[in-house]
Amino acid sequence: MDLQQRFDRLREALIAGEPFWRSPPFVDPYPVWLTRFPELATALMALSDSELEHLEQDDERRIHWLAPYLPALSSLLPLIKVPRGVTELDFIPNPRQFAHIPGRKWSQIQAFCANLEHHEGTYLEWCAGKGHLGRLTSHRFQQPVCSLEYDGALCEEGARLAQRNGTAQRFVCQDVMAPSVANQLPGVGTAMALHACGDLHGQLLQLGVAERIPNLLVSPCCYHLTAQPHYQHFSAHAKRRGLALSKSELRLAVEETATAPAKVRRLRRIEVSYRLGLKALYQDQKGEVASLQVPSCAKSILGEGFAAFCQWADAQRGLSLTAPIDWNHYQSLGEMAWQRQIRLELLRHTFRRPLELYLVLDRALYLKEQGYEVSVLTFAERDTTPRNLLIRAVRR
Repeated sequence: MDLQQRFDRLREALIAGEPFWRSPPFVDPYPVWLTRFPELATALMALSDSELEHLEQDDERRIHWLAPYLPALSSLLPLIKVPRGVTELDFIPNPRQFAHIPGRKWSQIQAFCANLEHHEGTYLEWCAGKGHLGRLTSHRFQQPVCSLEYDGALCEEGARLAQRNGTAQRFVCQDVMAPSVANQLPGVGTAMALHACGDLHGQLLQLGVAERIPNLLVSPCCYHLTAQPHYQHFSAHAKRRGLALSKSELRLAVEETATAPAKVRRLRRIEVSYRLGLKALYQDQKGEVASLQVPSCAKSILGEGFAAFCQWADAQRGLSLTAPIDWNHYQSLGEMAWQRQIRLELLRHTFRRPLELYLVLDRALYLKEQGYEVSVLTFAERDTTPRNLLIRAVRR
């Protein structure tokens, strides 16, 4: 399949699967497919925690498990298989120069850098942070690197590391969404962005095209972080045929937490179960207001217990819970609802990778339409980063 064929087939599969992925179980706890596929619903609820975890962590295994209940899901398997890029660097970096980088982040940087090729001209590092990728790239190719970063403190630290290691790396404190960023693009041979979020990587793609940058390598992330109220397709082909996607639906593409620490996963479980327990409490006491949203909270509030969380949330919403309240009862309801929700999400998450690939292919098609030879690859294993898709574009 070429890029357009794969995009079209993914679009068709996503349209066919809309009842399963459009609405998250937290919002719609009784989706219509539950009554249409009662055997699947029963099988999902019967999964043990360990079985659920294994299926959640493996797209192919999950599709095979679901296929007897939904045979059409098998068509997703060839669509989500993506060629692997270069697997390792062709040189050994000096470990003393990169020892301060956390292990998984360092693995991501090395994997991304391994898929760069040597070209003349400056390498531009987009949303650079402390410039670790740029520093490694400069060491590998002995070429100058310009690193753009909005945070002045990160620029200072990155410049200090570059100077200490004798790297030909220049930092520019720059808002990449500002028009002035165009001043940094002349003379760039390769522009690269590792996990630039939403509008940030979109800006690079569009400016890279406008400035005719010869080589673009982008690993997109956080597609929902955009100033637009709804998804805006990049390619002309997708604009004619694409799906209408809300920010909430875009978030599905990055919900995978394969690399999240155990503490982060535990806190998410507590918070969501607390919110579900509060939802049940409001449903009993207030009726329709159960659908109102509660704002994000500091994680310290979760440590104070379910009752404290509910009282904080009640104050935020300006409502008044009626005493007495059996806190243990509603906390138990929230925990049971959580167990049910994560089993329903297993089916929804089957469309997580297809949606992410759909979004990446939209960007790849845009670059192809603008005169680039484009390939979409995976640059790292999933346990290194779930956001392991890489767009590599070379201007014809």
